[in-house]
Amino acid sequence: MIKNNKVNILTLLLFFVSGISFAQTATDKPADPAKQEDEFAKKKIETKLTEVIPTDSLAATELVKRAVAWIKVETDKYKKTGGTTTGSKVECVASFPVKPKDLNPEVDYTGKVTMKVVIECKDSKYRYTVSEIKHISKTGNTNGGNIDNPVPECGSMAMNDLVWKKLKGEALRGAAQVVADLKTGMAVIATETKADEW
Repeated sequence: MIKNNKVNILTLLLFFVSGISFAQTATDKPADPAKQEDEFAKKKIETKLTEVIPTDSLAATELVKRAVAWIKVETDKYKKTGGTTTGSKVECVASFPVKPKDLNPEVDYTGKVTMKVVIECKDSKYRYTVSEIKHISKTGNTNGGNIDNPVPECGSMAMNDLVWKKLKGEALRGAAQVVADLKTGMAVIATETKADEW
């Protein structure tokens, strides 16, 4: 009887140990699909205009020179400020003015749209990225903020959905204009301007 109890206890102990060793841990379980969707829903979607442009065997240094030259060129459509160069990366902030086209607007969002422009250069190619597109009003009362916001920063009471959609469209058209000018500027050979001697 004692031998029988020892065998039963030993069998029970082995059964318990083998059950623990083959049990699935929390990391082995497949993830719950609902939790995966929540994880992706938390990631904020950002509007970015980006593209890699191949060039005809141009050195990265030449492409950096062209990018710097493009930043220095002034235009009436928008302003480029804060130009910096770090190695093969050139950055600036482009901004253009916006105002309602109506004579007596429902919402006066007069101000500017700003965007960050980054140009990364490698041998025979460059990549531009236009991101962080935001609206800032002159008064500060009708700031739209980031164009990815479903509701403007100032709230839907200050700026209704229709006006916010129009403003987003205008911001994206401005970003497309910056991209078109950038591509044109990067196709032009950078020339060093010498100071006039007199």
